[in-house]
Order: sequence, then C-alpha cells, then structure tokens
Amino acid sequence: MVELERKIKLLEERIIALERENKILREDNESLRQETFGRKSERLQPGQLALYLGEAAADSSAQPAPTIEVPAHERTKPGHGRSEFPPSLPRNVIVLDVPEHERFCTHCSKAMCLIGVDVSERGQMIPAQIVVNRYERRKYGCPDGHCVMTANAPEGVIEGAKYEASVYAWLATAKYSDHLPLNRLEGILKRQGVHLPKQTMWDMLVRLDELVAQPVLRQMRIELQEEPVLHADETPITLRLEDGKGSRTGYAFGWRNLRESEESKVLVEFKTSRSRDGPSSFLGKWKGTLIVDGYGGYDEVVANNGITRAGCWSHARRKLKEALDCGARAAAGVLVHVQRLFRLERAVLGRAQRDGLGRERLRELRSRVRVERSTRVVEKIYAVANGLATQHATLPKSKLGKALSYLDRQRDTLTVFLSDPRLPIHNNDTERDLRHLAVGRNNWLVFASERGGEVGCRLYSLVLSCREAGVDPQRYLEDVLTRVSTTKAREIASLTPWAWARARRDSDPHAR
Repeated sequence: MVELERKIKLLEERIIALERENKILREDNESLRQETFGRKSERLQPGQLALYLGEAAADSSAQPAPTIEVPAHERTKPGHGRSEFPPSLPRNVIVLDVPEHERFCTHCSKAMCLIGVDVSERGQMIPAQIVVNRYERRKYGCPDGHCVMTANAPEGVIEGAKYEASVYAWLATAKYSDHLPLNRLEGILKRQGVHLPKQTMWDMLVRLDELVAQPVLRQMRIELQEEPVLHADETPITLRLEDGKGSRTGYAFGWRNLRESEESKVLVEFKTSRSRDGPSSFLGKWKGTLIVDGYGGYDEVVANNGITRAGCWSHARRKLKEALDCGARAAAGVLVHVQRLFRLERAVLGRAQRDGLGRERLRELRSRVRVERSTRVVEKIYAVANGLATQHATLPKSKLGKALSYLDRQRDTLTVFLSDPRLPIHNNDTERDLRHLAVGRNNWLVFASERGGEVGCRLYSLVLSCREAGVDPQRYLEDVLTRVSTTKAREIASLTPWAWARARRDSDPHAR
C-alpha cells in the first residue's frame, strides 16, 4: 500500500512537471508564431489592455492616467495640402510669354500692358550621372628653350585620381545611407556606360575612411566622452570569416548623447564579440550616467568607473508584451501601469513643446511630475509584479516569469530616472540609430571581413550624425573630403557633422 502511494505521488509530480513543460513549450511556439506572422509594433491602443483584465481591474484601467494641463492654443498652420519646395533647392526660371502679335485686346484692339506674373513651380528629377571633368592644362615654353610652364592641376582625392570627391561621397551615401550594396551600384553605373567594379568602389570607401572617417571620429569620440550622460546599445551583424570557411557573429555598439542636447552626436563601433571589452575600450575612464538595457557586458566598466547605470523601461515593457502575446493575460495587470508611465512622459514633452519650454524648464517640469506622480506609478508596477511573481501559476521559465524577473533584477536601474530629470525613461534613441544598420543588413547581409565591419561602422557613424544634424551626408562628405588635408589637427573639430551644420546655419539660414 505504501509502495502504491509512493508511485502515485511520483506520477502526480511527473504530471505537474509535464504540464509546466508543456506550458512553456506552448509559449515558445506562440512566440515563434508572433515573431513570424504577428505585428512587430509594441504600441498598445488605449483601453486595449482592459480586454485582458477582469471587470474590476478593467474599470480602473479604463480610467485615463493623470494628465498635465496644457493651455489652450490656436492652430497656426493650415491642414494638409501641397507643400512648397524649400528655398535651398536650385531653380531654373522659365519665362512664358504671350506672343507679341497676340497682345491686343479682343474687344478694343488696343495693345495690352504687363500687369503681373503668375508663378507656379514643378519639381524635376535629374538622375545621378557621371560627368567627366576634362582638365586641359595650358603649357607654355620659353622661345629660347630655357623652361616650360604648365598650369597646376586641381588636387585629387589621391594622386592620379580618376574620380572627383563627389563620386566618393555618392558611393558612401548610397551604401550607408540608402543601403544599396556595391553590386547594385555597379549596375546603376553600368547603365550609363561607366565600368566601376565593386573592388574599386570598396577601395574608394576605404580611402574615404582613412582620409575623413578616422580623424573625424577620433574627435567625435573625444566630444562624446565629455558628455555627462550617454546611451549605449548593440546589435548583432554576421561577419564572414576571411578564410572563406563560414561566418561568425560580430556586434555594432552604438553610442550617443541625450537627444535633447543642443547637438546630437552618434558613434558606432564594430567589435568581433559582445564581450565587456567593447564598452570598456570605448568608455575608458569616463564617469557619468549610462542608459542601457540589462546586458551584463557593461557591469565591469560601470563598477570600475563608478558609473551610474540607468535602465530602459521599453525593454521591460517589451518583455511583458511578449508574455501577453503568448497568452499570459496576467501581464496586462502590469502593462497597464507601465503604459501610464509612458503617457506621463509624453504629456510632459507635449506641454514643453506647446509652451516652448527650454531645456532647464523642461527638466523642472519633468522633476515635479516624476516626484508627484511617476513615483506612485512605479510603486504600483512593482506591487502588481511582486504579487504575480508569488503566484503558483507563474512559472519562472515562462515568458511572464522572465519578464517579472527582469523587472525585479533591474529595479535599481529602472528607478534612477525618478531622481534625475535629465534622463529619458527608455533607450529608444540608440535603438533607432542601430535600426538603421538593421535595415541595411537586410540588403547587404554580411560584413565581408573584420576590416569591412570597422570601415562600415565608421561611415555609418558619419551618416547617422549627419541625419541628427539635419544635413545631407553627400554634401558633407564631399566638402570635408576636399578640406581635411588642409585642416590642422587642432581644428579637426570644425569637421564634425554638427560643427559643419552649425557653420552653415550661421552663414546661411537656408543651408541644410
């Protein structure tokens, strides 16, 4: 009898273990289905979470989060309509006139006078094309044969260069801003009758990296390390082994300062692994506040340098949303309060934009709202999360269990923003920077070598910083490429994308 009871108990334990395993496998299957066929957006519509909650919780979640009063404002701009072409675009003025023999009144036959001009504008596309600059250098000689004098040739990118700086800039922009692989660029030029092989294009990009990217990025790195707050994130990129035998995973580490800073600065570094050496080599002895996710590769440099580490609520929300999509309806009880936290932050930014608040006044408003309201929301998040974590139905290895565990482990970093109004509550800005690489990765697929990864990430840094500065990367690269050789080392800061944009804004209000 005792032996039978023991067997029954073992079978019951086995059944419970199999049920738990089956639940986790169903979640994994649902997660793969969502990843393949589901929506990629993490955005939740107002009231959507109420569908997952009970009636009592739904009633409370349906109530809008505390809002910040915004003074009424009048709409100053008309609605959607045809926008005007920017004044910075070149214009061809085409004068259309009535034939002289028709400038007579149809009623009295008197000659008509010019009383005005009707103006309309149409955009015309001029496709990119290679134009050959033919330099004919006049040569003069002494009648008595003493000497010969020839006009100096304009300096090229390299000695005996076949292409102007504009072609180098176009290649870099097309590949690293528009995500066109070199084989497609080769085909585009071939349609014009220009044979520019992929290997030659790559050699030109390497030259651009040596002349512009490397010296400018050294200055960009110095200026980033002077910032009191930095964002950091990383994304995997496939790296082909140089012996041709397979591939491995490399990583692009993205670094940037706060978006609300006067000048946004973005830098991307390529590393062959995701180890702690990446953050340690970039930060050096830097001290400040670092906004990152929960990845442990930053732990050593944070501890050694005494860095304040701030967490990312978007990562926490993403894990809860994944659990919800996989059938863990209880995750909605936490998500509804996380969403409330984001709505408070958006309300603060909305008021600052409408009232034209400067950076300091924005931080004062943000500090007040976080003390009075956000703190209570965070406490509610952890109260609900801790209650779910102690429930028997929440398995530690399930999606919900992992999401709750992440919240618990990252509590110290996720609450740093409450006492520092400079900080956003997420690391989305750096994720958006690296998403640019992810879009390109779908086109060029792999970095062909370690050097290719390093060159690519440096040129990506320039393109992304140009985007943040609001300038055309092709114009920037072409101009800097012609000036960098004559710029003194102590003046290299004037060639960073933000300094280049500032100089043109100061000299021309229409410059982009």
